[in-house]
Amino acid sequence: MAEPVDDIAGRIVLIVDASVPAAARAACDDAAAALAQRAGMPVTLAAVPIETLDAVQPVIRRRPGQIRDVEPPDPVAMASAPFVWRRDGRPDWSAMWTTFCDLALHGGPPQRGVLQALRGPAVGDRAAGSASEILAELRRGIEETTGLATEPAGPAEPGWLAITCASPRMAAWLCATIILENVDARVEGSRLLVPAGPGFVLEDQVKSVITVVAKTHHYWREHLESARETRS
Repeated sequence: MAEPVDDIAGRIVLIVDASVPAAARAACDDAAAALAQRAGMPVTLAAVPIETLDAVQPVIRRRPGQIRDVEPPDPVAMASAPFVWRRDGRPDWSAMWTTFCDLALHGGPPQRGVLQALRGPAVGDRAAGSASEILAELRRGIEETTGLATEPAGPAEPGWLAITCASPRMAAWLCATIILENVDARVEGSRLLVPAGPGFVLEDQVKSVITVVAKTHHYWREHLESARETRS
């Protein structure tokens, strides 16, 4: 057996179970290359049989803190698009949504992270209504980017905005898809309900609601609806 050219001193060693799938091995290769570049040190990636790993664990764990398990992070939220303003000082919603990333439904980044999920107020909460100017911007942004009609959900449901869809099926699909973006939604027949709660800020919650409605509606119109028309 040939002797190794150099020893392990002065290196960072990443050890991976040799039985992991090829895709995981490839990801480890990328991680090792990135670590070497960032640390400025050679990195050895060792694919080791699980039996060997089991045998060396008592040695590695002899001192506290020698092994640290790192879990995969939650999906990263979608990067925020630049906020665009009109000359009159109001948000230019249509100019902000000229391109659309993949839906979370299809593996894209969700609009909001899990810890920043946007929840709607409880039904019947009389103090849940949004300020009139915020509600007006929500309605203007959704109508400007989708062409769908909007209205307050009703006096019994403050803090919710109703969007009139072409069919109950469309409303149900948009609702389910928006929820995967970590933004609450509800459906009542052909009406899609999205949050319009108290404390909403233009650059944060308002922007998120308009974005998820715009991009899910875009997908419905450009992909699902057009595909049905082609088949008919």
